[in-house]
Amino acid sequence: MSQQLGQVSKEADGFKVAFERVFQHPIEQVWDAITNPEKLKIWFTDMEFELVPGSKMGIWFRDEAHTESYGQILVVDPPHRFEFSWEHELAVWELSSIGENQTKLLFTYSRLDAQYATNAPAGFHMLLDQLATVLAGRTEPYPFGSEGSTPEQLQLQAQYSAIILPFFPELDKYQPLVIERTFNAPVERVWQAITDREQMKEWYFDLSAFQAEVGFEFQFPGQGQKGEQYLHNCKILEVVPLQKLQYSWAYEGHQGMSYVSFELAGEGQQTRLKLTHRGLGSFPDSPDFAKTSFQAGWSELIGVSLKGFVEGV
Repeated sequence: MSQQLGQVSKEADGFKVAFERVFQHPIEQVWDAITNPEKLKIWFTDMEFELVPGSKMGIWFRDEAHTESYGQILVVDPPHRFEFSWEHELAVWELSSIGENQTKLLFTYSRLDAQYATNAPAGFHMLLDQLATVLAGRTEPYPFGSEGSTPEQLQLQAQYSAIILPFFPELDKYQPLVIERTFNAPVERVWQAITDREQMKEWYFDLSAFQAEVGFEFQFPGQGQKGEQYLHNCKILEVVPLQKLQYSWAYEGHQGMSYVSFELAGEGQQTRLKLTHRGLGSFPDSPDFAKTSFQAGWSELIGVSLKGFVEGV
């Protein structure tokens, strides 16, 4: 990893991450990179604002929907201090010259909700790495907010989680649930089992309709620990034949949104399956929505039912 990890703390108004970086560039150049929308477009994302306190900020992710967000410029003190809010969160950039053509950056991002307390630090770590490469002359835009995570992003998220969770175990429910299994069946066999409705009802749920096509929506009923009835609402988000299937997972009449992905890797006559369920912490506090309940349910479905079906046991 290129730089030291940021320091995460819990404050009265939410979680905070603090970074310290040193750049081999004059302070005026670093100031321009963090306050000029044209420069921010390269290492951060698309932004529009006037560099004056009180100016509204338009912020756009680079996903397929070009998701829009907002912020506000709070402090502009060239070339030493720049502050802005991002929705309900706060970014503070402090610059100081520490030598000829050397600049120290102290960056803090705070007011984080618990559900973002591990991923946001990893995300800003990546952004600061991107800032360094842009200061060094890179001009290719960074795909901020694009769907999917790179191996480097996943590694960073894992490293931050490993550091943060021992101090704040209450954040564990916001971590993705991951289950991996190897089946004695070729990848074509497993892919059919997770995408063909007739085969799915043998190990999964008896769906009234299912098509492995992006945008397809499907529903199925489920039962809680005490007999409560839940209607699952799902929508296909990504399909890569023989490799990946991803869909959203929510409950009718209940808050929260989560995402399920099946990733397959063929190994001769065997298949490695990785199931990841993200966003569980967005659901209500209830035993039926607890991470342990999902762990038990998916372990049974993947490790017993699906395994037995594809292996013909």
